[in-house]
Amino acid sequence: MVACYPGSGSHYVKHVDNPNKDGRCITAIYYLNLDWDVKRYGGLLRVFPEGTNQVADIAPIFDRMLFFWSDRRNPHEVQPAYATRYAITLWYFDAQERDEAVKKYSKYFYI
Repeated sequence: MVACYPGSGSHYVKHVDNPNKDGRCITAIYYLNLDWDVKRYGGLLRVFPEGTNQVADIAPIFDRMLFFWSDRRNPHEVQPAYATRYAITLWYFDAQERDEAVKKYSKYFYI
């Protein structure tokens, strides 16, 4: 997935990438933002690791790559961005979990 936040406070609410066991097990994010200034532009990725009272704030700086578990262990959000912010997200799948999800949901969707 290629994401472009156009600035003006655009953000993404707190969520989990794989809340329903769809097969995604690892989220990988690659940032494409040259000369990103967090104090000026915001746009931090905030991760809320399960079982802790801490957060991890990750600046979306150019050529940074981030990996984390896609399930409930890592709820996360994109805080408001005030400049155009780019990221590429890839998911690594667990083959067995993905096969089960496809079987479960194929009666509802053409997959």
